[in-house]
This record gives sequence, structure tokens and C-alpha cells, in this order.
Amino acid sequence: MNKLGRILALGFTALMMVSCSDSKKNSTQQTAPALPVSVLVAKMGDIPITLEFNGQVVSDMDVIIKGKVVGSIEKQFFTPGSTIKQGEKLYQIDEAKYRANYNEKLATYKNAKAQYDRAVILRSKNAISAKEFDTSSSAYGSALANLNNAKVDLDYSVVRAPFDGVIGDTLKDVGSYVSATDNDLVRITRLNPIFVEFGISDTDKLNIDEKSASGQWKQLDSKVEIRLSNGNEYNGTINFIDSVIDQNSGTIKAKAKFDNNQTQIRPGVFAAVKVHGFYQKNGFKIPQIAVLQDLVNPFVYVVQDDKVVKKAIKIASQDAISVVISSGLEDGDKVVLDNFKKIKDGSLVQIVATKGK
Repeated sequence: MNKLGRILALGFTALMMVSCSDSKKNSTQQTAPALPVSVLVAKMGDIPITLEFNGQVVSDMDVIIKGKVVGSIEKQFFTPGSTIKQGEKLYQIDEAKYRANYNEKLATYKNAKAQYDRAVILRSKNAISAKEFDTSSSAYGSALANLNNAKVDLDYSVVRAPFDGVIGDTLKDVGSYVSATDNDLVRITRLNPIFVEFGISDTDKLNIDEKSASGQWKQLDSKVEIRLSNGNEYNGTINFIDSVIDQNSGTIKAKAKFDNNQTQIRPGVFAAVKVHGFYQKNGFKIPQIAVLQDLVNPFVYVVQDDKVVKKAIKIASQDAISVVISSGLEDGDKVVLDNFKKIKDGSLVQIVATKGK
């Protein structure tokens, strides 16, 4: 074989080898096994929305009881830290002084009333002048007013609880003098019902208002759940939402009310607050693990015709476990739940487990 023939033969052989290599490569690609994935069948519906905030337990009645009359404290009737009832005696202030004053005013009143009663009879017979009757009537009225004032002071000499609650330590001991300017006696805090205050950011409030107004969200109730640092959870209801933004915190003040019959919830402790009652209309609830993030949007992978398809989504709310989707999915979409390290948009997959059928 001449030189030219050998060159042509070698070229043909190389061409055949490349052709075989490409054929094997294409055959390998075509026969590559589908990647296994688990999916969740997305179901459209009105999905509950949970809004989360940080709050603090407060009492709506937390006051310092003050003495309304001056004098020395004669008795203390309560034990600091105990639970008390409305009207229960707390202190006795110089009762003898105010009782003596009351008795004096009572005697004056009785005398004035007797003279007035006689004046009424005499006037009906024209036995006294109109001026004399007016003088008697005025004295009677003045005596009655003085008696009532004396009775008020006497009653105030016994300091009573204005509402049910827990009482603190006394600020003045027995024998101390209660003056008009130094009259703080003890602190009382009402524990039932109890309240939790929390702040809603201006952006969150705007989001709630906009979605409620547009019909994306609907509100069916005002339920609130709190979780304390000890792990205990309690249920209550929204009691108040302000309409003014606090300029210092940039939040809107909100308050929730809780029954506290066992007085287990105490003022001052911090609480994780979950506000329920809102619903995303025509939304989807999927596991948090199914949601991925690119440079622009959150997205999920769904399976269509045995291939992976990337779908951008909008998130209405989320927690550590679930995500509520407001748009981006369709009813019946098969949302991929795993094998994210291997799959990508367009990957051939095989569904090995299906949830939410």
C-alpha cells in the first residue's frame, strides 16, 4: 500500500473511532436513569395565616394605693404577696380621730334637723317669718353636708382594695404617718384577666391592611396564642390595636386579653405571640424545605411530564415548618421535596413518594 493509501486508511479509522465514541456518549445520555424525588401535591384553599411578634405580659390595673386622709397607721390587715379581693381591708388610719369628728357632726346634724322640722310646722302656720325658716333650712343643709364629709373621712380611714389582685409589700409600716404629700401605701396588681402588649411594625400593618382590603386575606376571628419562656402556652383574643405609629419604635401598639383564673401568667415576663384568624384566599401551604431562593425570587421545583420545572412564588407568611404561598403555584402541582443537590430545571426525574393526595 502506498503512502497515500495508508494515510487515508488511518484517517478513516480515526473517524470511525470518533463516531463510535459520540454514539456511545449519546446512548449513555439517553439511557441516564431518572433522578428519584418525593413530591407534595399542592392543594388550593383558604390557608390560615400565622403572624408572629414579641410581646410582654402587662396588667391593665397596676396601681399604688394612696391614703386619702392623714394620720398614723394603726393596723395592717394583709400579708404582702397575697391575693386579695375587692373591698378587703388593707390599713386602718387613726380611726378614733375621724370617728370623734363624725359623732360631733352627727350631733350637730340631729339638732339642726329637729329645728328644721319645727320650722316647717311653724311656717305652715305662719308662726315664723320666711327669713327665719330660710335660716333654719340653711343650717340643716350645712349640718347634713358636714355630716356627709365626716362620714367620707371616717370611711377613708379604712383603706380597702379597689379591685381583686395581688398585693405587694407595704410602703408604710404600722405607726407611720400618712400625710397629704407622702401617702403612698402599697401596690396592687390585677392578674385576671391579664394582657400581653406587642408591637406590629408599620410595614406589617400596611401589608395586613392592603391584603385585607384587596380581598387576598380574610379575617374570621381574633385568636392569639402566647408561649412563655417556661414553655407554657395560653390562648386569648386581640383586645386592642392602635391606629397611631409609635415614633420611637416604629410600631403600632397591640394588646391581647387572656383569662388567668389560676394566676399563672405574671406581669413583666416576655412572650412569643402568634396572631391567628387571618386566611390567605386561594393559597397553598407547603413545607419550608421545598422553598429555594435564587438571586431574585423564592422558587420551588415542580414535576411536569417527568421533568423538573422551576416556578417563582410569592410568600404570604411562613414559620419554621411551613410556608403559605399566595401566587406562583397551580392546584395539583407536584412540588419537589428533596434531592435538590442533584436536580435542576429540566432534569429527568422519577417520583418515588407522593404526599397530599
